Amino acid sequence: MNPNNYFLKADYRSHKIPRQYNDTEEDALTYQLEVYQYAAKIAQQFECQSVLDIGCGYALKLAKYLQPQCPKIVGIDQDHAINYCKSNHGFGDWIVDDLESPATTFEQSFDLIISADVIEHLIDPDSLLNFIRSSASVNTKIILSTPERDLRRGAESMGPPGNPAHIREWNKPEFAAYLKNRNLQIYDHQIMNLKEGMATCQTVLCSI
Repeated sequence: MNPNNYFLKADYRSHKIPRQYNDTEEDALTYQLEVYQYAAKIAQQFECQSVLDIGCGYALKLAKYLQPQCPKIVGIDQDHAINYCKSNHGFGDWIVDDLESPATTFEQSFDLIISADVIEHLIDPDSLLNFIRSSASVNTKIILSTPERDLRRGAESMGPPGNPAHIREWNKPEFAAYLKNRNLQIYDHQIMNLKEGMATCQTVLCSI
């Protein structure tokens, strides 16, 4: 894998295969919290009625922040997470799919698409962006988040990521360049708190 394909530093080293990551209820309530709070504000601002969450995990933050205002919610993830959602939530459509190569198709686009801290786990991140594009219209608001490498690892980090479940990690300029190269329009790009005292989560609001 050539790191330059993803606008990383020329000598950056990626993991070849990610370690499997399984969510827990505690992590599901803690990680990416501010991303979902931000998504709820965007949903309210643009009166979003339908939400697709790619990599929804246990969907506890969807339940708390998006479900009260968005009548149509669809979550996609691995089978263990989707089984949890089907057993514990009285809302939503829950779909098992391989995020490395999603096969799901939708007849209509969504008002809001969220993919929080998924892209760094994928061998081919373009597969995620292509799936998002196929599920979006020009009016769809897209929210992507991923760790900011320089803040998480230090500006001199050349990889591979300290988290073995991550294939690669971008700093903020690299991630912006990558998304723009893939023809996404960026409207907002900011750093959010992943956990208290750890402001290392970069969050992008964009569209196709």
